[in-house]
Amino acid sequence: MKFRFTYLQVMLALLCTYSTTTLFSQPFFFNEAPIPPIVSAVDGLIELEITQTNHKFNPGDPDDEMLNGTANQPDGLGTWVYNLPGQTNLTFLGPTLKWTTNSPVNIRVINSLPASSTLTPITTTTTHWHGAELPAQFDGGPHQPIASEGGFWDVDFMNLDSACTMWYHPHLHNQTLPHVQLGLSGIIISEQPSDQIRPTLPRTYGIDDIPIVLGEQGVTFDSITNEYMVITEKGRRPVNIVNGVTNPYIELPAHMVRLRILNGSTRKGVMFGLSQSYDSDPNIDSNLESYQVIATDGGYTLEPNTRLRHLMGPGARTEIVLDLTNYIPGDVLYLRNLAKLMPGYIVGSPAASTGPGQGMDVTEGEAFLQIRIVPDPPFYSPVDTFTPWSIDWDPSLRDTTDVYRRRDKDLVFMEQIITNQGDTLRGFTIDSTTYDINVINDTICVDTKEIWTINNESHVAHPFHIHKIFFRILGIDSTGVDGTVHQLDLRERDFNGPKDDVLVLPGWRLRFLGSFDDYPSAIDPSLTYMYHCHILTHEDAEGGGMMHQFVVTDDPACEVTDLEEPVAEEIPFKVYPVPSWGELNVETQSDQRSTIRMLDLQGRVMREYQLPPFSGRVSLDTEGIPPGLYLLNWRTADGQMLTRKVVFQ
Repeated sequence: MKFRFTYLQVMLALLCTYSTTTLFSQPFFFNEAPIPPIVSAVDGLIELEITQTNHKFNPGDPDDEMLNGTANQPDGLGTWVYNLPGQTNLTFLGPTLKWTTNSPVNIRVINSLPASSTLTPITTTTTHWHGAELPAQFDGGPHQPIASEGGFWDVDFMNLDSACTMWYHPHLHNQTLPHVQLGLSGIIISEQPSDQIRPTLPRTYGIDDIPIVLGEQGVTFDSITNEYMVITEKGRRPVNIVNGVTNPYIELPAHMVRLRILNGSTRKGVMFGLSQSYDSDPNIDSNLESYQVIATDGGYTLEPNTRLRHLMGPGARTEIVLDLTNYIPGDVLYLRNLAKLMPGYIVGSPAASTGPGQGMDVTEGEAFLQIRIVPDPPFYSPVDTFTPWSIDWDPSLRDTTDVYRRRDKDLVFMEQIITNQGDTLRGFTIDSTTYDINVINDTICVDTKEIWTINNESHVAHPFHIHKIFFRILGIDSTGVDGTVHQLDLRERDFNGPKDDVLVLPGWRLRFLGSFDDYPSAIDPSLTYMYHCHILTHEDAEGGGMMHQFVVTDDPACEVTDLEEPVAEEIPFKVYPVPSWGELNVETQSDQRSTIRMLDLQGRVMREYQLPPFSGRVSLDTEGIPPGLYLLNWRTADGQMLTRKVVFQ
């Protein structure tokens, strides 16, 4: 039997247990987490003004100079924030933006920062719409800088995204970390008029539909000015913050409640759970309360997943529904910080690192947030039942039979990196190459589907994020320390929904399917999208770090030529018999070594054949291949990729 604790009982216990030294740190929750105001794009132009302001991270404790400022800082520590023009009510995190599917979005971002700032030197910035499918010139990456002292940037596009939670933040190369850490970010909610699931879910923003931005903060003291400042460089940030405050709580009604959780950390993975106790052992299932995972980055999961624990990398979003119908006003729960369950290869774990660095970089406290059950507000219409669903993938991600191309991306640590400036560094890269703003790393033809394989060869988990698209994870092969390979259950990890940001653990080969079906542009570096690690100290590493860029194009090179015999110039590649009952032959020729791979429709490699130079027929060993449809890919010595379908009966 689980015991119910009321807020008053918790307070009395803490007063008896904690000294005055520890009383005003976790687990004493006394700052109500702010709920950002919501601004809708259907009401017309949205103007966001970036300003320098001051913020108190621990307003409930006036004696906390470290997080609220010294006598020289009566209004708090210096921060940057998105506000509506002329308003000063927000001092950390911007307003929540609401977009509607298939409706226009018009935004003007105004950079009113000063030409120079003591908070961080570079005040030019950008605004990236993380998760949004939109033209490259409006993506808000490094190619769309907004000058300080009144520079502005106009965005005008049609929202093609369905119901989901996204977010916005700066993306100026080598400045993303300081700009986000100072407070520049906010939530985006995309609503779809035809959404048949939404009417069954809690949907009253600010009451039972709540944005939760998890983060962490660190400060440093300037002995010359006698002021505390937000740390804007690489370093440890031990202070837990939710929606911009530490020691946070939220008030929720005793009904179904939807939390839109963003891991807004610049570096750390998080694992969360729910319990009635602040510090009960999270390894014991009975100490935790269950909840429903209903959506990932790009929208609803195919069906809800009942969970006790959930892992998120930086930049990812997870939507959950809490059933609070058995609680009464005065009860308390905790959104638990389960960092101690994370292995050392995830930044944010208290364990020693398995890779470069010392690790042990945990955010303090056993809980992110206290949840207080309160009476219903006036005129509120609650939801008291949870209605499960079963849906299919979006048609563009439903099958892999017409995949145009496959790409492999290796996440590696290099002891020696030669930067574009000729400097020698060490650090993480993608495919052993650093970022160059003038180089297009991948050219993708519009209206095509591709399968990407992300191979983490490093000893650290990396959150891989790609701009423009949501993808479907097809499979994960996990290689253990003993060399054995296991295929992971995707639903157990809540990967049964569309993603744009996935934490790839060491030893994983993760395959995803992406559809690049709109907004083509010229093949121009200034019209590219990014893919990168969302640990901002990796993305922003001096010299390029873990970021590349790609262009989606309708360049004539992508068009199919109208020849009378379109296969006349193709290398002959015959596969027989089809269907096959066990014997499979290929007939072609190559004067150099080449590779044939057999893949299933999830993109998994079932067989790989290394062929010497040959001419004529070659028999392939197919023993143990189950019946079904497969793809046979022949990569020739000159890099051509020829594909044939094979059916085994």
